[in-house]
Amino acid sequence: MKKLFLIINLLIIIFVPSVTFGNVIDKLNEVGKFTKLNETLIKSGLNENLKGNGPFTVFAPLDDAFAAISAKTYYGLLNDVNKDKLIKILGRHVIPKKITSSEINGEINLKAINGEEVKIKKVNGIVYINEAEVVTADIEVSNGVIHFINRVLQPLN
Repeated sequence: MKKLFLIINLLIIIFVPSVTFGNVIDKLNEVGKFTKLNETLIKSGLNENLKGNGPFTVFAPLDDAFAAISAKTYYGLLNDVNKDKLIKILGRHVIPKKITSSEINGEINLKAINGEEVKIKKVNGIVYINEAEVVTADIEVSNGVIHFINRVLQPLN
C-alpha cells in the first residue's frame, strides 16, 4: 500500500505542472482591464519595479477608473515633462508590503512607495483606500497581492 501511495505521488509530481503565479505586471497584462494603468506604468518606468521581488500591495485602478480623468489630463501625464508627477500619482497605489483584505480591520494608515500616507479601511466587509472602493480583492501574484479599485487615488486632504 505504501508503494502504491509513493508511486501515485511521484506520478502526480511528474505529470502535473506546478502552479506558478506571474508578478504584478504579468497579472495586470493578463486580466485585460488595465490598459490605461499599464500604459502609465510603462511611461513612468514603475513597471520594472513591479516586476521585482516585492512584496507589493497594488491598488490597481481599472480602465473605467481613468474615465473620471479628462483625456487632456491623462495624455498630459504621459508627456515626458510630467514624468515625476506621474510617478507620484502611481506611487500612491503601491504599498511596499503584502496586505490582504482579511488583514484589514477598521482603519489603518500606511505609507505608499511615493512617501504619501494612504488610509485603508473596511466598512461592512468592503475595503476602501482613500476614496476608492476595492471591487476585487486579494489577487495573489508571485511578488505580492493586487486589489482592483474603482478610482485613481487622489492625495489625502
